[in-house]
Amino acid sequence: MPVSITLPSTQHRVFASLFAIAKANKTTMASTSSSGGAFTTIQERVTFEKEIKKSKFIAIAGPIADEKSAMSFLSQVRDPRATHNCWAYKVGDQYRSNDDGEPSGTAGKPIQTAIDSSGINRVMVVVIR
Repeated sequence: MPVSITLPSTQHRVFASLFAIAKANKTTMASTSSSGGAFTTIQERVTFEKEIKKSKFIAIAGPIADEKSAMSFLSQVRDPRATHNCWAYKVGDQYRSNDDGEPSGTAGKPIQTAIDSSGINRVMVVVIR
C-alpha cells in the first residue's frame, strides 16, 4: 500500500517513494529489549534511485538494531564520491539525523520526519546525492 508523505521540497519525494517500497517489504517483530512490545521494521535493505533537476538521488533504507548498527550501515552504504550522504535513523524513541553539508535542517530532518510518518521503527535511511 503506497504511503503519502508531504515534505517541503521536490527532492524529498525520494523519501516518500522509498518508504512506499519499504512498506511493501515490512514485517512486524517482537522486541527483545527490556521495554518489550512489538514494532514494525523492514525486512531487508531497500534502494530507490531518482533524478530530480539533473541531480541523482539514491535513497537506501535498512533495518538496524541500535546506534552501533546504524553507524555500521552508514559506513557500508555511504559514497565518498557523492556531494552529500544525508541520513537519519530511528530506534524506539531514539532519533538521529545529519544534513552532511546541506543547509541546516533541509535533509536529515526531513528524512527523520519521513521515517516517523512511515510508522517504521529500527530503520536507517541514507540519501546520497
